[in-house]
Amino acid sequence: MLQTVANEQSSRAGAKWFALMLLACITNGIGAFGLKVLAEHKLASYEFQYLVMWYLGWLLFSIIVFLRSPFRFWNREIWISAAMGLFSVAGQFTAGLALSRHVAGHVVFSVSTGGTLFIVALAGVLLFKERVGRYGMAGLILGITSIVLLSIS
Repeated sequence: MLQTVANEQSSRAGAKWFALMLLACITNGIGAFGLKVLAEHKLASYEFQYLVMWYLGWLLFSIIVFLRSPFRFWNREIWISAAMGLFSVAGQFTAGLALSRHVAGHVVFSVSTGGTLFIVALAGVLLFKERVGRYGMAGLILGITSIVLLSIS
């Protein structure tokens, strides 16, 4: 009986996690797509306003979600989150600049997302001593190769 309840709770938590990650994936793509639309329609001068509204909207959404849950913030978490947000805005802004300067979208988005994945994986290995298996190493090598090939095309 206890095992069934634990499995049901774990299943609900997994479904909620999956739904939130799917939402993050879709909305992150929509945000980047908006940058491409602005660049294609020669509206790059509105990029800053677009990013401010996009990030403020998600900040408000996050505040509402966290205020409804029994969650306590720590100062360190707030500062880390703020730094991550600033780096994210800077990355999106520079991606928009590249698009407005006629760099192909497939190059901009694969370098920005693939480069981020590589940096995170490298930090995990060097800073946190994470172990990377054969498949993980193959994925990293293929990812780096794809970024290089897309960049020179």
